[in-house]
Amino acid sequence: MSSSRHKIKHRVSILGALFWTGLIAAVWFIGRLYLPDFWFYDAANAINKTASPSVEGEHIQLVPAGGEVQKAPYTVEHRELICPLVGVAELSNDACSASFAALPLGPQDMAVLLNRLKQSGVQDIALSSPLTWQQETGDMSREMFCRVMQAFPHAVAGLRGRTAAQPDFTPLELRQSAIPAENVQGDARGLPVANRPLPNSLTTTPDSLNVVWAPDWLQDEPHTHKPSAVEQMSFPLLMRWNGETIPTLPFRLALMRLGLKPDDVQVKLGESITYGGITRPLDRHGRTRIREAQVLTLPLADVVSGKNIREKLGENSCVVMEEPAPKQNTPGRAERLGLTVSQLAGTEKITHETAYRIIGDHALHEYVLLRGWQQYSIAGTCLLLILLILPRFPGILRWAVLTAAPTWLLWEAWEASAHNWIPISTLLLCWVIFLIAVCVLRPTKKGLFDRR
Repeated sequence: MSSSRHKIKHRVSILGALFWTGLIAAVWFIGRLYLPDFWFYDAANAINKTASPSVEGEHIQLVPAGGEVQKAPYTVEHRELICPLVGVAELSNDACSASFAALPLGPQDMAVLLNRLKQSGVQDIALSSPLTWQQETGDMSREMFCRVMQAFPHAVAGLRGRTAAQPDFTPLELRQSAIPAENVQGDARGLPVANRPLPNSLTTTPDSLNVVWAPDWLQDEPHTHKPSAVEQMSFPLLMRWNGETIPTLPFRLALMRLGLKPDDVQVKLGESITYGGITRPLDRHGRTRIREAQVLTLPLADVVSGKNIREKLGENSCVVMEEPAPKQNTPGRAERLGLTVSQLAGTEKITHETAYRIIGDHALHEYVLLRGWQQYSIAGTCLLLILLILPRFPGILRWAVLTAAPTWLLWEAWEASAHNWIPISTLLLCWVIFLIAVCVLRPTKKGLFDRR
């Protein structure tokens, strides 16, 4: 009598597991070099941009491990406003009494001061003065004053005015400098207004035709008397005289210094003023911001002596002189006039610099999953064991593991997408091959017979 015992064992082919492990390893090394991952990270970037508008750019650059971020050159333009240093001299009674025997100053005294500035190298001059001389002056004194004014490359005298019930015609000296009406837009009611000049000792004589004039101090117009309570605000650039828009004393000198005419000025009241390719903000009162302007107070003793002016102001210098009217107390006005001239006469210095920016708006560096042969050996061994064991799992558990793997991969890639990237395309392809391998590597049944 004989008997036999039949044993059944479920086994996975070791050779098959080695084959699929090698295939997955080969796909991993090759896929990282050639498979694109931009589709995933561009999509992640678009979603992040929708959720957070602060995220910039539409495309990204994926930098491989050990690689350099690719950058493209581009030109950066720098614009810098260079404002001239403007000297400021105030002809107050206290300052003049130390240098002149008799006050107030007459046209001959003013001519001496201006001639000293001219001899010291000053190129441009703005004179804010009532130009009222109590004693009768001869034609020679007035002619001397006008000749010295004409000797400067650019010189402007301030014409003071007021608003009267019966207006006068706009002085010819001002009408010639009016900005064309078609160049002025907006509501002009905020500008300082005048319609009649205040009397002085020069405008009623033929000598006045040899002087460039511009509106200056206006009666009952506080903006033309004292600095604004708002810091860094200029003297008014524009005034309305009988309905015409005319550049004021500091703006007129700045235009002459830049070689521009009133026709070159475009005005949007309450918004901006443009001249010589420069656009500045402008409030409803015709004022702009003072930012880069620079002035230097000149002691009257230096002006009288003519010393140190060139050293202090340099070449192509500019000076603003103010003589307050009798009983007129306007501290800081001369300095504000000088600051306004400096700011308006500034020129733009344009420089170009070559810079580099990342190609693709921003870059992600590869997050290295495995480093060195030791980690690769451990990963390969683990993959081989999984291929030997996982096919023997029950169907539900096996498919749960297979489904969880790509979900985990996509989640990790999403979490890393803010700063790093992982080769998601290669990982998913490896997962597909792994899925095929699990399906192919079905356990086989082998019978073992014990012989009697």
